[in-house]
Amino acid sequence: MNLFDRFFRTDADDGTPTGGRDDRRGLILSLAAHGLLVLLMVVGFSTAPDNPGPVQVELWAQGTVADAAAPQEQPEQQQPEPQPKPEPKPEPEPTPQPEDSARQAAEQAAQAEAARQAQLAEAQARAAEAAQAKADAEIALAKERKAREEMERRLAEQAAKEKADKAAAEQAARDKAAKEKAEKEKAEKAAAEKAAAEKAAAEQAAKEAAKEKAAKAAAAKAAAEKAAAEKAAAEKAAREKAAKEKAAKEAEAKRQALRAAMRGDALEAAGIPNGNADRNQRGGGGSDGYAAKVRACVQPGVVYNVPPRNGSANPTASFRTRLGANGQVQGVDLTRSSGNPRFDDAVQKGIVACSPFPKPPGGKYPSYIDVDYRMYD
Repeated sequence: MNLFDRFFRTDADDGTPTGGRDDRRGLILSLAAHGLLVLLMVVGFSTAPDNPGPVQVELWAQGTVADAAAPQEQPEQQQPEPQPKPEPKPEPEPTPQPEDSARQAAEQAAQAEAARQAQLAEAQARAAEAAQAKADAEIALAKERKAREEMERRLAEQAAKEKADKAAAEQAARDKAAKEKAEKEKAEKAAAEKAAAEKAAAEQAAKEAAKEKAAKAAAAKAAAEKAAAEKAAAEKAAREKAAKEKAAKEAEAKRQALRAAMRGDALEAAGIPNGNADRNQRGGGGSDGYAAKVRACVQPGVVYNVPPRNGSANPTASFRTRLGANGQVQGVDLTRSSGNPRFDDAVQKGIVACSPFPKPPGGKYPSYIDVDYRMYD
């Protein structure tokens, strides 16, 4: 959009009031007219001959100068067009001489130039008056517009305040009615609750009396049942204790027998006739010394600072070592502790480190071997 379109759009284009558009349009037309007039004067002065000959000029003053249309709200007062001055009648002159003709031509040129300068000054003065009138009109329009906007703003604020006051009054009335209704309902509810509470209290008192009577009877019955239950529980506990002790003894006997049988089978499978694979004494255990080989394999892996022996006590840790077909240690289970957890842990690590176990004389590894490791042997 060019500058001309921006200043000459109507209300339908951007919604700007018509008065504002007319003011700008008038200002643009006024500036264009003055610029054209000045341009014509400059062109006239530049094209005039330096030594004009004798001319006769008739000067007519224009009544108006092209100016912008005044705003519709306050139209500008047009200046009355001046009446042309009557041309003076020429007086009979004597026959001009050559010198008189040149002087007369110069005087006429000077008069023409003075008349043109006067006309230019008058046009400029009128343009200045028109511009001042335009500015005054715009100032007056701006003041009027501002006053109108201020009045509209005040009216809008007053209407909004009246509307808000009315809404507040209506809301206050509604709140008051709702509060009165709520208080009435609350009072009615409180009365109903009080009556219900009194009725419930009477019923509860009757229930409590019946409950107390039933509780006394139940307490007497419970006391009798408790005494009978305690007697029966004591008898049952005695029977169960005796049965458990008997079962424990039988189970221990079975475990000892099974352990002995399994140990014998393992030693026999290891090829140690009448030997004891779980003895770890130095050089001991059977004619082939397999126990000594096991101890020699386990002992380097037992990292434990053995204290000086005090008395005849010899702490012993017993482990069941599960072996694979290739003699690799598959697992180590503590079957009897030495009473020293650190010593037990050291022996277990030594057994794990002895993998694979020494090969038995028979050449076939048993599924497990019981190893007894004594601290001072």
